[in-house]
Amino acid sequence: MAKTVAMDNDTQARTERLSPDGGVADRFAASAAEKRTMLEDMVRIRRLEEAWADAYLDGEVEGLPPSLSTGQEAVYVGTNAVLSDGDCQFTTHRGQGPQVAAGLDPDRILAELYMRADGYNGGKSYHVTDADRGVIGMGGIIGAQVPVAAGKALGQQLRGTDRVSVAYFGDGASNEGAVQEAAVLAAMWDLPLVFLCENNEYNISQPASHAVQGSSVAARAPGYGMPGEVVDGCDPLAVAETVAEAVERARAGHGPTFVEARTVRIAGHLAHDPQRYRPEGELADARARDPIDRFRRRLEAEGVIDEGEFEEIESGVETEIAEAVAFARESPFPDPQEAYEDCWADPPAGGAGDGGDTREGKGGGERGGDGA
Repeated sequence: MAKTVAMDNDTQARTERLSPDGGVADRFAASAAEKRTMLEDMVRIRRLEEAWADAYLDGEVEGLPPSLSTGQEAVYVGTNAVLSDGDCQFTTHRGQGPQVAAGLDPDRILAELYMRADGYNGGKSYHVTDADRGVIGMGGIIGAQVPVAAGKALGQQLRGTDRVSVAYFGDGASNEGAVQEAAVLAAMWDLPLVFLCENNEYNISQPASHAVQGSSVAARAPGYGMPGEVVDGCDPLAVAETVAEAVERARAGHGPTFVEARTVRIAGHLAHDPQRYRPEGELADARARDPIDRFRRRLEAEGVIDEGEFEEIESGVETEIAEAVAFARESPFPDPQEAYEDCWADPPAGGAGDGGDTREGKGGGERGGDGA
């Protein structure tokens, strides 16, 4: 059951859904088929990232080393289970998880990561973006995607939609000023935004316990003026339940929620990171919390899958990713002249808009029109 911890402000609470046995999220109504798909997507994320890392370590692709989300797959699968068409996700450097969970084509994802013309962005971006599917890759600055997500949420609000944006960021990025400013504005304007902090216990090589003083990152939420929740980020059903509540709140016009998904980093910060800074035995403990293994065992115990079926899932995904790698390898490189394209957005028909909307905070007067 959920545990509510009262805060100084009686209107705020921090709800913890920590499920070491994987059994706390029973209120999220996922069918057996949906649970199987969630497990398959978690495996697909892992295998795609492994293929990209192998290509980098073998010298097949160059550039910035791959940022891997090994151990964090449940966060993306759980979140995408409760999002709808028109919602947007703003990713971190570890953007492959949301991309796969949102249904993007692994062929085109890997083609982009191989810097090939058939990729989603023509081979020109490490941070895959598919605006049609609402998946927006981050820029090159840690935490900078969060205020951009707030801007998108503001646009959704002004247009009078019930669409929601989700901003992923890590425990290290939670200390960035851009994140603090976005949180203050989102609470001030009741923006339909979910702040989703992936606490994987490490900020590159610095333990999160050193960088974040206090009981949790989410404990900061009442100071921003929004609810904060801590959830087991290794349990996709717990994540789905928690994010579903945050999304429902945002859709109803009640503003943002801060969700801290406590997950685990099994791979290094980047593909070539040997993680020698981790204490002896810690990595083995992290592997014991592997969300794929945990979720597989849960579904086997529930009779959703059997051991042979999981092997079929793995075999099918491995074949799919091998074909995606072959597609990426066969795709041509972009023409060098294309570096000068896609630098500016085409202005909308009829001009850039109706000018500035002067906004005041809660209790400070009118908040502007409906953006019509």
